Amino acid sequence: MPANVRRILSTVEVRPQTLKTLLVRHSKNFDFLNQFLPFDFPISEDSLNGINPNERRKIAVGLSKIVKTQKIHILEDFSREFCPCSIVNIMKMLETRDTAFAFFKFSFRDHSDSVLRSCGLAALFFAAEDLQFLAQDMVSYVIERIGAVRSRYLVEFMWENHYRYESHFSVLNTLMRGFLNAEMGYEALQIVSKMREVGVSPSSSAARILFKLLIRVGDYGSVWKLFRDIVSKGPPISAHTFNMMILGFCRKGLLSTGESLLHVMRKFGCEPDVFGYNIVINANCMMGQISNALEWMHFMISNGCEPSVVTFNTVINAMCKEGDMVKARSFFDGILNVGIFPNTVTYNIMIDGYVKSGDTGEADKLYEEMKNKGINPDGMTFNILIAGHYKYGRENIGDMLLRDLTVPEVFPVSSLFDVSIAGLCWAGRSDEAMKSVENMLEKGFPLSVVAFNSIIAAYSKAGLEEKAYEAYLIMSRFGLTPSSSTCGYLLLGLCKKGCLNEAKDLLCNMTEKGFPINKLAFLVLLDGYLRTGNLNGAWNLWYEMQNRGIRPDAVSFAIFINGLARAGVTEEAYDMLLKIVVGEFVQTDSAYNFLINWFYNHGRVNRNSIC
Repeated sequence: MPANVRRILSTVEVRPQTLKTLLVRHSKNFDFLNQFLPFDFPISEDSLNGINPNERRKIAVGLSKIVKTQKIHILEDFSREFCPCSIVNIMKMLETRDTAFAFFKFSFRDHSDSVLRSCGLAALFFAAEDLQFLAQDMVSYVIERIGAVRSRYLVEFMWENHYRYESHFSVLNTLMRGFLNAEMGYEALQIVSKMREVGVSPSSSAARILFKLLIRVGDYGSVWKLFRDIVSKGPPISAHTFNMMILGFCRKGLLSTGESLLHVMRKFGCEPDVFGYNIVINANCMMGQISNALEWMHFMISNGCEPSVVTFNTVINAMCKEGDMVKARSFFDGILNVGIFPNTVTYNIMIDGYVKSGDTGEADKLYEEMKNKGINPDGMTFNILIAGHYKYGRENIGDMLLRDLTVPEVFPVSSLFDVSIAGLCWAGRSDEAMKSVENMLEKGFPLSVVAFNSIIAAYSKAGLEEKAYEAYLIMSRFGLTPSSSTCGYLLLGLCKKGCLNEAKDLLCNMTEKGFPINKLAFLVLLDGYLRTGNLNGAWNLWYEMQNRGIRPDAVSFAIFINGLARAGVTEEAYDMLLKIVVGEFVQTDSAYNFLINWFYNHGRVNRNSIC
């Protein structure tokens, strides 16, 4: 604490709480990193949004090394003026790309034209030294911060001044990737047009990213226009490009378009590969069309494309989700016959299927089998098994599994932290788990999404949706991409609180950003609508699921029909059940039997009336 602050505080009587508030406020207003910046801006939340605590630590360590190497004069020069030469020299001395980019994000606070010009020149300097990635990082962040309109000024400036530093392609590629990283598809298309004017083509990787972005935002007209342009003018279209387009359309629920692209690839000189087939097979499984998925699997084999373990995992997972463990086990046992070796993911899928069907005995046998075969379990394996045993009152087995965590030969150290976080959450110590995660992240230790999902799930189940969302924001700030489970758990917390509008907004937002959203997320929100009697919202969501290509399964119908019956709309509930009976929706015997038994056990239907 500065001496003048101590003197002021010593002259007045201050209550402890007031003193604490003053000290916290003072510490927040002071940031020692500010002394290295040319702008006399007080620290603010806005300036901290760009970097996370781990990045701040890296910046501090990097700057201290610069000071120790007797090059403090470079920092002093930059502190007086936002000079392109100074920012380039500092970023190059920070050793890693991540640290250099973090320093730039922290430094870019003044968005005046003069600073934009300096940033443009710095990007050109980087390109001249073959440091295009740093140039792209810098331009991407500037575009993201200043928006599409002011970005035109940056584009014009860099184009007018690039001749001494880099080629037409190099500067336009940097600008195109900047707009792509900022998710500005229209502006990226304008750069492609500029490329055509000067006789160059976009790179294949940039074109794939642009396809992905345009499909995600639903600009299908621009997708096909770009496709025709690339086919006629380049770059050469590849199977990778087709796969990106197939994936994009399948994620939007446009499975027929994705399948058509897979069929026509050969006309453009591209041979379908296992990745393309896996995308289509997975999309069919997501829609509950397992028979179609199997047909595609036979088709790929007949065309000389060998399925991978991912192919089998996808189909087995779909069978487990349908509750058809007999077929799933038959498929699982047949993997070795075709020369495919099951991996940890394969075993996790089967173990999860058995646990959810209540057969923990078979799940335990598979766990022992994978250990005997030298296949290491991971954090997901233990989450599934321990949660299942605790759910069915077999805490002693759960405790025994926890002891396996101390055996390095059984459990990889890389997954130990994920399980320890899950253990804290199971014990109701979610705040302690969150604090541990934050400490690990600030120290630079890599974490997976599994640890965050455990925390988000625990907070959501406890009705602490604000803490769950805060954990999600921290996860995003540290660059971790949410999984489908992340969204499902966040929706669960909001729905339990009755915040259905917020839940729907979250679902739409995550879908627009291209995050993987599965059927579970929609079912959580559907159940929320039904429990609050919002039948219009439930029906709208039901139709939206089908429009997105998410085919209802047995669990979906159980939730919906039970909700309708609970709301007193028995005729609609019974009509839907009759459609199931005649096979209009649910196509497998196991799913049909599940529904009938479920409704009979819950007193929703008389078994004799439907037999």
